[in-house]
Amino acid sequence: MATSTILNATGIDFSKNNQTLLQKCEIYIDKEGLEFSQIKDSSLFKSNDREHINLGFVKNTTLWIKLKLYNSTNKTVSKILEVRNPLLEDVVLYDKDTYTEKGSSHIQSPKTTINTIFHLSLQANESRVYYLEVKNSTTALRLELALKDEVEFLADEHAQQILIYIFFTIVVILLIYNISLLFYTKENLYGYYCLYLVAIIFQQSTYLGITQMYMPQWFIDYDNLSVLFKVNLMYITAALFAKSFLQTKRHPLLNKIYNIFIVISLVEIPIFGMPFFYYPEVGIVTALLFVLFNMYAGFYIYRQGCKQARLFVIGWSFLVVGFILMIIDGLGLISVMQNISNLIMFLLALEAMVLSLAFIDRYIILRTEKEKADRLLVQEYENRQEVIESQIKEQTVTLSNALKTKQTLLKELHHRTKNNLQLISSLVRMQADVSDTILKEKLNDLDRRINAISKTHQMLYLKDDLESIDMNFYISELYEDLLVSSNKEVEANIEVNSVFMPLREASYVGLIINELITNSIKYVKKEKIKIKIEMSCKENRYFLNIEDNGGTKEQSDLKTEGLGIKLVKTLVQNQLDGKLILEVDGGVKYMIEFEL
Repeated sequence: MATSTILNATGIDFSKNNQTLLQKCEIYIDKEGLEFSQIKDSSLFKSNDREHINLGFVKNTTLWIKLKLYNSTNKTVSKILEVRNPLLEDVVLYDKDTYTEKGSSHIQSPKTTINTIFHLSLQANESRVYYLEVKNSTTALRLELALKDEVEFLADEHAQQILIYIFFTIVVILLIYNISLLFYTKENLYGYYCLYLVAIIFQQSTYLGITQMYMPQWFIDYDNLSVLFKVNLMYITAALFAKSFLQTKRHPLLNKIYNIFIVISLVEIPIFGMPFFYYPEVGIVTALLFVLFNMYAGFYIYRQGCKQARLFVIGWSFLVVGFILMIIDGLGLISVMQNISNLIMFLLALEAMVLSLAFIDRYIILRTEKEKADRLLVQEYENRQEVIESQIKEQTVTLSNALKTKQTLLKELHHRTKNNLQLISSLVRMQADVSDTILKEKLNDLDRRINAISKTHQMLYLKDDLESIDMNFYISELYEDLLVSSNKEVEANIEVNSVFMPLREASYVGLIINELITNSIKYVKKEKIKIKIEMSCKENRYFLNIEDNGGTKEQSDLKTEGLGIKLVKTLVQNQLDGKLILEVDGGVKYMIEFEL
């Protein structure tokens, strides 16, 4: 059996209100599981000198309290015996051979008071001995007793509940505020803080007796077994919030320690939170270490130049005091929380308000840093633009000079090519002058063909655009040269609508026109030869029509049998990948279509 300190115990005057009832009671700490019949009227009880008792987390232990009450008045007196600790699971009051079971495991709905209470009544000059049997298997076995008349008790109870509701309201308002910030900013920081507030509310609702007042018995039973879960949930969410607010990714070692705490807490819940292996004090000790580390981390990061950490340190400082007191009180090392049970909610409200200011402060700091970064970015952009513009000017000058050189060289190349073709043409004409009629005619045809090619090179070196040939001007020039070599009357109608072509393809078209006009001049047997040349372009498709006013069957046969027509067909079909259509109806019409 456990032993207890022996002090003189005296009876308790039932007619007086008594806030320090335990000091006048006798107690016995039972670790053997004795029955009331074994306890009653035994000498096991010893006097007690403490205002409240805190045995910490004890298993298979029952606290017996013996109350000797007497009514010194000549009238019946009724009082309320208040057992202060809403977490107590089994509280049994024995009166002679009757007993009443209460506590969080035996809630009689509806429960309207925070703590467990018993209504006692003594007749005039009556004395009576009551016994309290108190057991707790999930939280610390601690309590305080008070004896009050109903009016005083109800006044104190009402004030206590109002105070709790005020603190809860403040925290809930701040929770809603942070939920709004979460939806507005989409930042995980506010989500973690909301989870942290929810965890605190969840834990404090039980700690302060709100859960036991409003929740059904099945929920309370499960809630009694979730002490380790609630404690660990608080510091897991606190760790996630701290990591986000303090931006610990910039400090790998601190970030790693935070992650270790989170992992340890997740491991502790299933290992030490089971009914058959229940050691919540392990999680509470871990939580104490986390509380101290979190304070250090905030201070360290502030010293590293993170201004937004200063209000985090201030806000967390409030809770550090409360958490440390609650933890060591839960471990049974001190007994101060009995008189300041609302301390955590009060400090939480202060912390939440400070951290709300910290969020605003963080926003101002981040906005200032963003504005500074934007200014630097704009300055860097302007500097970069100046460098780019300078480089562009230099490159433009270089490219312009290179382009001028290229154009000069290309013009020179076309000029030399034209001169070479002119030289060849001169040699052909010289040979034609000393040749017979048939050879002379063939050499003249060759000369015209060379001239058609030469014209394209001449046009390129005489104009600025070295990429394309103006077909209207080119065909007109080509026609004029052909007309000079003819002694027949020729009337030409040239319609070319803004057609431009590359050098190679323009040369092919020039040869085709040269052959077909030459044929018309050579074979049409009319006094006045009429030639019509049409050329157009639509979506990279070119259309060339050449017709004359010949049109006899014999003339058509002549035109399709010579070398010139074969050359035309070769150029259209093989070089331009086009098609050639011949029509004879009052004249000969060649319709050519190709695509580039």
